[in-house]
Amino acid sequence: MAASDYMPTEYPDFTKPEEVGAWTGPSRWNAVYTVQLGELIEKGVFDWSLPVLDWSKAAYSTEQYGRVCDYFIERFRFREISIEPFYEWATMLHRKLVYELMPKYRNLYRYLDEEFDPAQISDRYHKGRSIGSDYPETMLSGNSDYASDGRDEEYEDVERGNLMEAYETYVTRYQAIDQHLLDGLESMFIGLYTASIDGM
Repeated sequence: MAASDYMPTEYPDFTKPEEVGAWTGPSRWNAVYTVQLGELIEKGVFDWSLPVLDWSKAAYSTEQYGRVCDYFIERFRFREISIEPFYEWATMLHRKLVYELMPKYRNLYRYLDEEFDPAQISDRYHKGRSIGSDYPETMLSGNSDYASDGRDEEYEDVERGNLMEAYETYVTRYQAIDQHLLDGLESMFIGLYTASIDGM
């Protein structure tokens, strides 16, 4: 028998949860120690709009808030929360996001919004004024008009490195800020992955 014989001949409409559920069977949450995030979502317990979870005012932007909330659920859906009861866990999650993580990462989001260039080594900005006087030995003060000419100076000096080396470094070392942000929330979940079989 060929491997293709085991493949389904039809797939459900993945935009319709009821069809997916009928095809895969009902969701089964077999937490070992506490409860899985996905089960809390399914039962309506976990909701970002709850005051105890809402960290939108600390977010960099509305877009960043929505994206990170979605990523959080995608990343931790099948993980067990680290402590119970839920309210205590949710309070700790809110505290970490609002007071510990976003004050640090908000500046990085702002930096990336300012035309980030991975090949840029330095960016120096200078602004000044040169004053010329016919009486250099006389102190300029008050309303004394000894200045014979003045010139404003303003320039930016951007230094870019080797393009290929910069992009190679970027590709091999770059991690999204969202990923770093959620790395800081790993402690909110049990780190041990376990398998649970009904009745065992």
